[in-house]
Amino acid sequence: MSATVPSFRHTTRPFIPTATLPLLLAACGSAADTAATWSGTVDTLLSGEIVVHNTDDPFWTAEQTWRVVEDLRIGNAMSEGPDLFGSILAFDVDAWGRIFVLDNQAQEVRIFDADGSFVRTVGRKGEGPGEFTQAGSVDLSRNGEIWVMGMGEARVSIFDTAGTLFRTERTDGGFVIMPYPGGFDPLGRYNVVLPGGGMRRMARFDQSYNPIDTITMPEDPDEGEFFEYISETGTAMMSASVPFQGFMSWRNSPAGTVWTLLTGSYQLTEMTSGGEVLRTVTKEHRPIPVTAEEREQAIENLEWFTGQGGTIDPSRFPGSKPSTASFFIDDEINLWVEREVAVADEDDERRLFDIFDAEGRFLGMVRLPFPLRSSPRPIVRGGVLYGVTSDEMGVPYVVRGRVVKP
Repeated sequence: MSATVPSFRHTTRPFIPTATLPLLLAACGSAADTAATWSGTVDTLLSGEIVVHNTDDPFWTAEQTWRVVEDLRIGNAMSEGPDLFGSILAFDVDAWGRIFVLDNQAQEVRIFDADGSFVRTVGRKGEGPGEFTQAGSVDLSRNGEIWVMGMGEARVSIFDTAGTLFRTERTDGGFVIMPYPGGFDPLGRYNVVLPGGGMRRMARFDQSYNPIDTITMPEDPDEGEFFEYISETGTAMMSASVPFQGFMSWRNSPAGTVWTLLTGSYQLTEMTSGGEVLRTVTKEHRPIPVTAEEREQAIENLEWFTGQGGTIDPSRFPGSKPSTASFFIDDEINLWVEREVAVADEDDERRLFDIFDAEGRFLGMVRLPFPLRSSPRPIVRGGVLYGVTSDEMGVPYVVRGRVVKP
């Protein structure tokens, strides 16, 4: 790689505000178009870092709240054809609305027209040219090429628009990450995970697979707690994360920056690719109590660990869980933060999203007409939301909805 970028890091600076301003938002073509009073505050530190604090009061009125209207669903639990998915690992959408779906079980990419009609299959399971054993992602280059990251084969298979193998590029292999955090970012750079360093290093390439630089992915500033097991002989070591802890997720922004979310504290941070913090965003939130039913389910989920000799201590389980679960960024740089819900509100699970604009101001909440999986990552382009949902039996579907903005 031609250059090395310093790693991401969470920085703490003295809080010396130069101004604390409640803002009057005027119509200016942003996501918050109608003049109204925003109830949050903005502090600018001497370092230049911007600190945004939001109350729980939305900027939108009830009449301004966005809606999502489903207009396409691809999948059929009773089918034996290409619309029956075993496991949707990744997907992408081209300029014509065609949807490219990577099925993990079949190890193939299936292409569907904008009306949901099946077009063709690209690639297949195997070890030969144009075949995959551990495909991790499918991405479309700006000229329409189909790039499939084959982790098991340590190569990127690149197909033309007709689905014919065009060329392959070698990568560092020998490991599998699900979901794969690489692929094309919003600026068209192709990101490849490199081994070592806790799998946090990424090489970036241009559209011709020429190297650009190497970066390090953001690191969670809070060390999580784990249950650990070491066999008497010292030959076997395992660890399992203590349930209900907060964690950090991160996303590339169309602005060329990186946003992170700390789910435990409901803190969003915008930073440069070199790790300089530009903006910190917080919002009032209420942790959600963990129920006895959830504790029992968590213990059951850890049977893979206890069944191999590990020991867990349920007294270490937190009494509450974070109020957020994940987030993604749309093409207008609005942040969609998935809200965690209590067991009593399970009908809203994976449906409720807090929306923030690019400045970090809380606009309001959107309730989707379908549950939306956080992986693979949803896509919002041109006012259209694409994602993956599932029915009560766990069968996956690709879903599309129009984002209606009054």
